[in-house]
Amino acid sequence: MPLTRRVFLAGSAGASLAGAASASIIGAGATGAEARALDAIAACLDAHRRHFGLPALGLVAVSGGKSFTIQSGTRDYRETQPLGGDELWQIGSISKSFIALVCLALQAEGKLTLDDELRQHLPEASLPGVSSGGPFTIRGLLDHTTGLPDFAPAIGLKLWRGFAAGKGWSYSNTGYNLLGMMIARIEGKPLHRVIEDRICKPLGMAATRGAIQWRDRARYPASYAPMRPDRPVLPAMALAPAPWVDADLGAGSVAAPLPDMARYLRFLIAVGQGKGAPLLTDAQARLWLENPVPQDPATPQERYGLGLMHRIDDGRPLLHHTGGMVSFSSSFHVDAAAGLGAFASCAVGGINYRPRALTLFAVRALRAAAAGAAIPAPPALGALPENAGDFVGSYASDGRRLNILPGLIVELDGQRAGLQSPGGDLLVTAHPGLVDWPLLVVRDGRQPGAGAVIAIDHGSQRFLRAGASDTLPPTPPALAALAGHYQCDDPWIGGIDIVARGDRLHAGGIEPLRQIGKSSWAPAAPDNPERLQFEGFVNGVPQLLIWSGRRLERRDP
Repeated sequence: MPLTRRVFLAGSAGASLAGAASASIIGAGATGAEARALDAIAACLDAHRRHFGLPALGLVAVSGGKSFTIQSGTRDYRETQPLGGDELWQIGSISKSFIALVCLALQAEGKLTLDDELRQHLPEASLPGVSSGGPFTIRGLLDHTTGLPDFAPAIGLKLWRGFAAGKGWSYSNTGYNLLGMMIARIEGKPLHRVIEDRICKPLGMAATRGAIQWRDRARYPASYAPMRPDRPVLPAMALAPAPWVDADLGAGSVAAPLPDMARYLRFLIAVGQGKGAPLLTDAQARLWLENPVPQDPATPQERYGLGLMHRIDDGRPLLHHTGGMVSFSSSFHVDAAAGLGAFASCAVGGINYRPRALTLFAVRALRAAAAGAAIPAPPALGALPENAGDFVGSYASDGRRLNILPGLIVELDGQRAGLQSPGGDLLVTAHPGLVDWPLLVVRDGRQPGAGAVIAIDHGSQRFLRAGASDTLPPTPPALAALAGHYQCDDPWIGGIDIVARGDRLHAGGIEPLRQIGKSSWAPAAPDNPERLQFEGFVNGVPQLLIWSGRRLERRDP
């Protein structure tokens, strides 16, 4: 539940991959054009797996009545057994579309309406009153427009909101977990049983599970997470076997093999064409896709509605979603008008990688094949950002000089190392003096990507560019006392580093915080609903951090 998604540096994450073979393609009936597209998709998949250090990566693509499976990597921790094609993949937040489907079905049966207030069906939900900013409707929870935090405990904690209903957009797993509890209450059985009975069985997804459980673990490929999750992900960063976590949550607990996801893609294609059978009426199918809401005013073409992302690609409307779990990451894209879709998943989590570029390329390649056009080139991996020249210069802090050279090379303390940009004004490097924190570019306009670069912030330090004068003010002792590493042993939560830089606190060294109470803080963005509360002070130093209702202990290195 990060305030800012983890920094991901493109590059091998350090898995040995010694027993892995190149991608294999399974499926019959491809035309010559489709075969060329599949070869390009397979090459792109294998490039992703090796570039990002993914032990296992699988994809299924559908084109009309045909489906094709492409997979690469191994399924066991010894990296000796190739993927068999029947493995379960945790689809993560793609499960949110399943929750929306169940809600639509319950509405058709008269058991609820999407405009009902949640507490009509789940009275124990500890939500703020309607006077705090309007009702918590089922539709609002499905659209992420109620202002709830992302990953606060859904029950047992008095919740809060960051904005009034319908006045903003903020992704909330908490809201979907509440919906999952509501569904289980209405149906009188566990959520995973509802999903399997109402969605999986009618669609022929017999091997899909509505929950992640120990009893099925042997069916999953071996999965991984970073060995050092406290650092930005670097090319040489080692992976380790990830902890296993059972889950039966509305926010995302479905696990499916690739052939079953092909069936789900076909259903979504039909929905995009106005056909709801066998789960919905045609009218319900149209309702599902109506009136998605903007996620960000700066990108009005990116919208979200009832568990589905709506995107535009080359003027074409696509359905999309991604999913991230403790040790899996997934994505799908559907071009309903063209009758095409692709789903992919990899057995690694915690590195903020989602195979969205891969599934989008798969749809583009198959669309080109259907049109008799040339197969497009896949997106480049690891290319320097267009604004790389902005960062070149000399910077100083307390007598130390940091130089950024052309080609994104950093020089500090007589050593050089490569820099890469995970996006925006962030840089990361394996340089031993800079490896613990991302480097945050500071511009004179204080707007990312706009204005001249005047400084590089790293941890509590500011390296000031030659000729600039934007020095940091002294850090007040009371603020410095809040800085430290706070950790929770729940792998869903992990840890967070709080940095005091000048007269401000930053989460992860990146996200600026603002004080909202004596010991309470929030992200600087005014509508962000996350909250931090420092507690358990000893000699003026907090020993606990309550992060949106989750308890983390101070564990400074």
